[in-house]
Amino acid sequence: MHAHQLDVSAADVHRLVSAQFPQWAGAPIVRVPSYGTTNAMFRLGDDKVVRLPFIPGDGVGVPVETAILERVGGRLPVPVPRVLATGRPDDGYPFTWSVLQWLPGEMPVPEALLDSAALIDDLVGFLQRLRELPTAGVRRAQRSGPLAPLADPVRETMEELGVEFDLERLRALWDDALAAPEWRGAPVWVHSDLLPSNLLVDERGRLAGVLDWAAAGVGDPSCELLAAWNVFTGADRARFRARLEERLGLDDAMWRRGRGWAISQAVLALPYYRETNAGMTEMATRALRALEQESVSLRTPGRSS
Repeated sequence: MHAHQLDVSAADVHRLVSAQFPQWAGAPIVRVPSYGTTNAMFRLGDDKVVRLPFIPGDGVGVPVETAILERVGGRLPVPVPRVLATGRPDDGYPFTWSVLQWLPGEMPVPEALLDSAALIDDLVGFLQRLRELPTAGVRRAQRSGPLAPLADPVRETMEELGVEFDLERLRALWDDALAAPEWRGAPVWVHSDLLPSNLLVDERGRLAGVLDWAAAGVGDPSCELLAAWNVFTGADRARFRARLEERLGLDDAMWRRGRGWAISQAVLALPYYRETNAGMTEMATRALRALEQESVSLRTPGRSS
């Protein structure tokens, strides 16, 4: 996926675990298929997963995520992975790595949600509680706003999408997001990467876990609206918006900025991962298909196409 990406194998995991955590040395090691773009995941036995970065960190890595998980763990209405151990680099692997609790569940598929109304309530409840957590000493989230620094990169990358999408519509939506009033409130806790690949649902379709906290921190909560176009389809998206308005005071400006975050994530991801990450390509394509049905004229709270 990336230039200079490190190839991580089950043999590496076996060596690292055996040397540093011999109590787990005999557990089976199986690579976990993942949409992830920075970490390799290997299941260790039945109840653990090993997370190993395969590109050099840029300040967002295992130590950062570990600190975040320790702050939010046990304080939210749904499980997040518990950090069981932190591993050191060795002569064959150069980065800090972690062993996490394995959380059961499946990735939600927007077109096949078993109980979308319950999932909406679960996700809004999660966001509400997350926003209530103390923010003192918490770093800025990876997506924390404003959108302006992304203005030109997104416009330029849109040109790589060719005739596949309604670029005129996407450009108008992007300009509208950039023109939306900025967040004036105090920064609040945000996960900032609420894609389907970072959510788990149980056999009833209820929210069973939230994964990948490496991008989390404090910022403008509009970034959480990635979920609107990535997790939910049309009617469910409108219900999600209505619940956010009711319980978290979502306003029109936040919806417009959130739509901008969804556009930027999908536009920047699709050309980059098109040939190397089928999962990311699928998610970005789905989001852009949903976004190109939107209209900048739909600015009445509670309405969305």
